[in-house]
Amino acid sequence: MSVISRSTLAKAALGPLAAAALIAVLAAGAIPPYQAYSVGLAAVYTVLVLSVGLLAGWAGIWSIAHPAFFAMGAYFAAYGSTHGWSLEVVVLGAMACSAAFGMFLGAAGARFSMLYVALLTLAFTMVSLEVMGQWTNVTGGDQGIAMAKLDSALGLGTLASAGTQAQYVAVGAAGIALAVAALARPSSLRMRLVAAKSHPMAARSIGIAPEAQSALAFAVSAAFAALAGVLLALVVGFVSPEPFSLALAISLIAACVLGGPGTLLGAVVGGAYLTWVPTAAENAGVPQPILQGVVLIAALLFLPGGVVVFLGRLARRLLRRPASQPPAPVEPPEESPRPVPAPEATAAELLRLDEVAVTFGGLKALEGASMSVRAGETLAIIGPNGAGKTTLMNVLSGLVGGGRVEGSAQYRGMPLLKSRATARRRLGIGRTFQHAETFPELTVLENVLCTRRRVTAHNRARAAALLERVGLAHVADRYPGELPFGLHKRLDLARALAEEPELLILDEPFGGLDASERTLLARQIVRQQQRGTAVVIIDHVLDDLFAVAHRVVAFDFGRPIGEGSPGKILEDPRVRSSYLGEGGARDELPRRDGTERAAVHLEGVDHAYGGVTALRGVDLTIAQGSVVGVVGANGAGKSTLGQILHGTLPPTRGRRAVGEELRSALVPEGRALFKTLSLRENLEVAAYAAGIKGADLRARLAETAEWLPPRLRERMGVPAAGLSGGEQQILAIARALMARPDLLIVDEPALGLSPAMVDEVYARLGRLAREGMTVVVLEQSLGRAASACHEVVVLHEGGIAVRGEPADPLFLARAEQAYFDGQDDFDGQDDAPVAVAQS
Repeated sequence: MSVISRSTLAKAALGPLAAAALIAVLAAGAIPPYQAYSVGLAAVYTVLVLSVGLLAGWAGIWSIAHPAFFAMGAYFAAYGSTHGWSLEVVVLGAMACSAAFGMFLGAAGARFSMLYVALLTLAFTMVSLEVMGQWTNVTGGDQGIAMAKLDSALGLGTLASAGTQAQYVAVGAAGIALAVAALARPSSLRMRLVAAKSHPMAARSIGIAPEAQSALAFAVSAAFAALAGVLLALVVGFVSPEPFSLALAISLIAACVLGGPGTLLGAVVGGAYLTWVPTAAENAGVPQPILQGVVLIAALLFLPGGVVVFLGRLARRLLRRPASQPPAPVEPPEESPRPVPAPEATAAELLRLDEVAVTFGGLKALEGASMSVRAGETLAIIGPNGAGKTTLMNVLSGLVGGGRVEGSAQYRGMPLLKSRATARRRLGIGRTFQHAETFPELTVLENVLCTRRRVTAHNRARAAALLERVGLAHVADRYPGELPFGLHKRLDLARALAEEPELLILDEPFGGLDASERTLLARQIVRQQQRGTAVVIIDHVLDDLFAVAHRVVAFDFGRPIGEGSPGKILEDPRVRSSYLGEGGARDELPRRDGTERAAVHLEGVDHAYGGVTALRGVDLTIAQGSVVGVVGANGAGKSTLGQILHGTLPPTRGRRAVGEELRSALVPEGRALFKTLSLRENLEVAAYAAGIKGADLRARLAETAEWLPPRLRERMGVPAAGLSGGEQQILAIARALMARPDLLIVDEPALGLSPAMVDEVYARLGRLAREGMTVVVLEQSLGRAASACHEVVVLHEGGIAVRGEPADPLFLARAEQAYFDGQDDFDGQDDAPVAVAQS
């Protein structure tokens, strides 16, 4: 059975108790009749604002359709009262009819962005109000329709309209509506709505369909809006089109923003605002639209969370100190985790993939993926960036998006690829995400509970036990944004384990964790092995990954290229080549005599994103006129180092020093071109950003165009989206050259390119170096960097593991070892200082 805490019941009782007290005041005549009417009207608007505010706050949907639902309830009541319908039929009929339309709008709008949902609901309101205006036999058209009395079919008496009795009913109904909302707040309904709003992809991975949640939220919200319409007809005693104009939709949004979307007291504030703003505008001598506009602008600028949220924060600040960061849990001392032995070769297969391929348009992200996983086995997937690993994870969890999936996959002997993502959770598949995609508006406990359709005492106890097991019990009531990164990752894992999956998919779980956190995570994986859970895990922290894996499959360019045990897989030449690249002949580079001045110097540089350490203790000097390759696996810190060298990202700690008047340019990973703009326009945008105009711009365009290959010079008016990947990379470099930089930093220039295009891109970078430009290449391929650079720096987990000149015959062997484990165990010294990363 569902569990409702005493505190929840106490909060829910406040609405009816306040309504009862207000009714007693009204009945005692303490409020003048004209003010009593306004109180009844405020109660009506409270229900209406509540319906809009909870839809926005819990489901993230801003609706302009609610004036139509409001009118639907009012006309339903007026028509029913004149045709002998009972009170119960009027209320239930109005709410059911509006809920049906709301469900349609929610299901249809779930496929679109917020803008299109607004347009859809706007169109619905316009059509609905026009139909009501023209349907004169039912609505009376512009003349309106009078409200008669309503008899109760349950023997509760007769309810007359436009009197004190109707005002009492409106106030009582508002109190009950607030109580229902208070009871729903800690329920799974609200949690799943918020989860679907916060992160649709993560919600799908735990069995929540955002489309179904949107439809449900809209249906319930529309039903409450129709109830408010019935109450309006009772309080006013007459229904005409005037109160239901589009201006009401704008006023509703303003009232929600003012009170606070998703808050119960905010609905009361919004209801009072809608009731008394006409009087306030009249007293101030200001047109009502102007006053509403000023209030809305002020609320957005100074009270973005609403009056209620602002006052709540202020009260907490005055009554107690701000909450401190949660203390780290005390972990029981245990030995380093030892994986459970691999299952026998004869063990039943839990999962089998045969020739699975995924294409996005003309891009093949995965091809010929065939593999199997036995029950209780931990399978590691490795490969360089862009190898197709995450695409494979998305295939298993049904989150491929717009990709086309071919081939076959059997899970427990049943076809897997045709099942929806939300159904795979019920099949026993759980997953985590690379960046720990949790739901920020839910507490740690709610992040786990939202995996259940109902919050029962049993489910709450199981969730609490799971949090205790993963070391999160001490932060159960905190929000994810209050947690350090390591605990954030644990929460992602806890949510994936909430329903005890048979197959657990882990996407880079070790990334960004320190040594102790990685040990704790490995311990959790071993516990799942002991429970018989099959685990598929991808990561770039190979030493920790191999410590828990039974078997390893290596991918490159979307295809499996090798399979073996953790101790043998890196001995496969194809696997080593996929990470390190082919050496080849060294390109001719300008000679250095060691007297070059420093272009950029970094000293003791650290950088962290929140709780994630990306760089630590980096000391690096880039000499003028040199070509420096910074290599490392994905997540080693290359892109962060590139941004700090460029100057766009200040280090968390340490110092960056540059030469006089150094101009630098960065070509980011993925190129970041403006795809809809032509080649010329892409270059012009860069020139405008550098302050180049007029004749200088034309001269710079001509100069840069000469650097481009002829096939691109002839297509300067073609949109960048029409270029191949290699041509886009060349254009991205040319765009950076528009500023005539002294230092050019290129992030992953070979990513996703064919070998021929890689050679062309590097040849053009070499040409720039021979012309005197300083070039830094951020690259995964050690071999490519060694053949094209004066000096190579190997990053491992944010620190410089080793650096040196590729001409040194011992350097490549040292660099290979440092690339994978960060250790430099070779004797001998190179000319550059070596800093070994601390794991």
